[in-house]
Amino acid sequence: MKRIAMVFAAFVLGAGAVQADTLGTITANWQGKEQTWFVTAKDGESQSSHDDSAKVIDMFALWGNPRETDLAATSNTIVLSFYVMRGPRGKEAHGTDFYYLLSGFSDRWEAGQEATEVSLELFDKTDTTVHVRGTFHASPKREVETTEIDGVFDVTFPLD
Repeated sequence: MKRIAMVFAAFVLGAGAVQADTLGTITANWQGKEQTWFVTAKDGESQSSHDDSAKVIDMFALWGNPRETDLAATSNTIVLSFYVMRGPRGKEAHGTDFYYLLSGFSDRWEAGQEATEVSLELFDKTDTTVHVRGTFHASPKREVETTEIDGVFDVTFPLD
């Protein structure tokens, strides 16, 4: 997942703001302030993604932009990634990562799988869309500091 995030960063650093379509939102309490970030796309392009090429696993990368008009913001940005597979109680999220980008990936808060938990409330996949909704908790670190973040996400990706 970290390699995917770095590829995203290389693309994003040169990208500007464009009018984007909203696929969903991430809302969380970040350092004492509740905020909403927007998962966006434009003309089939997005920093967020859904991949189901493995057929038994659905992989998600939710890139939360601070403004609904952004397609690839690099500051005040949340990146939450995970994959979904069938578990003993139905669909479950695994392989979680969380980033809060202050200035791209060069200045960020980061929580890997051991410090990020995602719980699914909804996973609905049709012929045309996949809708995923849930909650997350992360304990990201930046240098020697650690903070806590709790939030919710609700995103619908179109399927090709």
